[in-house]
Amino acid sequence: MVSVEYQQAIDQITSQGQPYETVNVVVDGVEFLGFKNAPKNLRALYENALSFESDFYVYENERYTFQQAWSTAAKVANRLQRLGIQPGDRVGISCRNYPEWIFAFMGITAAGCVAVAMNAWWSEEEMVYGIEHSGLKLLFADSERVERIHQQVESLGIQLVTIRSEQAPHESWEDFVAEQSDLMPEVDIDPDANATLMYTSGSTAHPKGVLSKHRSICNALMGWEAGGMIGMQAMRNAGSELPAPTEPPKFKPSMILSVPLFHVTGLTVQFLSTFRFGRKLVGMYKWDVEEALKIIERERITSFNGVPTMSYELVKSEKLNDYDLSSLQSAGGGGAAMAPEHAREINKKISQGASGTGWGMTETQGLGTSIGGEAYMRRPKSCGRAIPPLVRVKAIDDAGNELAANETGELCIWGIQNFSGYWRNERATEETLVNGWVHTGDIGHVDSEGYVFITDRKKDIVIRGGENIGCQEVEAALYEHPDINEACVFGIPDERLGEILGCVVSVNPDSMPTIDAIKAFARQHLSYHKVPEQIWVQTERLPRTASEKIFKRQIRTDILQELGFEV
Repeated sequence: MVSVEYQQAIDQITSQGQPYETVNVVVDGVEFLGFKNAPKNLRALYENALSFESDFYVYENERYTFQQAWSTAAKVANRLQRLGIQPGDRVGISCRNYPEWIFAFMGITAAGCVAVAMNAWWSEEEMVYGIEHSGLKLLFADSERVERIHQQVESLGIQLVTIRSEQAPHESWEDFVAEQSDLMPEVDIDPDANATLMYTSGSTAHPKGVLSKHRSICNALMGWEAGGMIGMQAMRNAGSELPAPTEPPKFKPSMILSVPLFHVTGLTVQFLSTFRFGRKLVGMYKWDVEEALKIIERERITSFNGVPTMSYELVKSEKLNDYDLSSLQSAGGGGAAMAPEHAREINKKISQGASGTGWGMTETQGLGTSIGGEAYMRRPKSCGRAIPPLVRVKAIDDAGNELAANETGELCIWGIQNFSGYWRNERATEETLVNGWVHTGDIGHVDSEGYVFITDRKKDIVIRGGENIGCQEVEAALYEHPDINEACVFGIPDERLGEILGCVVSVNPDSMPTIDAIKAFARQHLSYHKVPEQIWVQTERLPRTASEKIFKRQIRTDILQELGFEV
């Protein structure tokens, strides 16, 4: 499935004595590949970064070094111990990407407790559910979240610590850490102890709590690194002449924290990976295109990673040429499909030939597949190959049998990075986590070279008159229209056909194509039964989830209510 040069590179990078040497590790009865030199736990990850003397986290006018973050985290850990909160207890965080979010997370996990990264966009009702479901002992929350939950605190039986809030009578962050030692307390944390509890935003009535071990997270962080090293070595093995790295690099590694920390991309891909090589992370109050451009110029950002729409909004900004983006060495994103034309434009304007994307889940710490550079330009509809050496990907049929190359089925991800299970949901765990494989619910295929193509969600199919129509296929065709920026396709109940296709598109206001023109364009790319019967056109961005993905479920609900259907 992979070339000789690629397999040789895997063997070279992971062989005995190498930094990314792999060993067999048994976790919950399943034997995986793991890194021999992976940090034992998140506490060790943080401690190993204390040698870096550069900026760690920048938020507006505030700057913190790795040592300052560690010292504040130690105060959090000491106070948790004084309160009688034990290793394994759940402690929640619900706030914007303030520095306190990071310090709290470090302190919680370094003390052996489980950090519950709560969705900061949740309503009061959803927050109550998350608190009760996770069994929180204590919650750190900023003013917006405090306003939603403060009247429920007593009945919920939790302690509330307020961040950047004047809300009385709850304890403030400043008082919480005051007079605490900045020496981290000694705690022995087993690699297989649970570290995080994150909530998915799936289509179920309530989100599921994804529980993950220290071992899974630490191996995932090294997984991205090893995957990149293997890719470079494979190119050398194939005879490519790669430019020698300049010493020292012109710009120090840095990245914008472009998505919420309660999302796996923000937490693992952007925040926790920073500890590995001392990369600077720059936070934003919220996503704003022009603010991102300002930060790239001011902080000399070298890497941009978010969801694909963010990279595309950068290249489409009218202010793009007003800023010096020469430090930017790569740009891309994952978590959602990227239109081929968008990928080409990002590659040309801001990523200097180093655009890329990937695919992963909260259940896999975000580690799954990746693709970039020339391979991405040749296969813009692929989300890449399984990241070696940890990850495997396969497509299966309804009976669970592995399919041959190019055959379509449910995609599954295997590896030590996979989650432990769904908190208090044994049935969902058994359905999703099978012998070390995560059944993703994504539909697609793996080609003969190992490249993965996602064609739809398992439940994102419209059955029109007995014909199955993949929504992502229709969306991809609409994205080829030069004036369509975003598209969201879904099913609408129909008395005759069962379902018909509906679509909401966001278009360029200067051109404003008509519905008839959009349908005519779609007919050029799709068979007649795949052309949406009903189309709504707007110039505003489509609604987003907290992780900046297009909020399809909400869009469909709004349209059905507008049409008079009961939802």
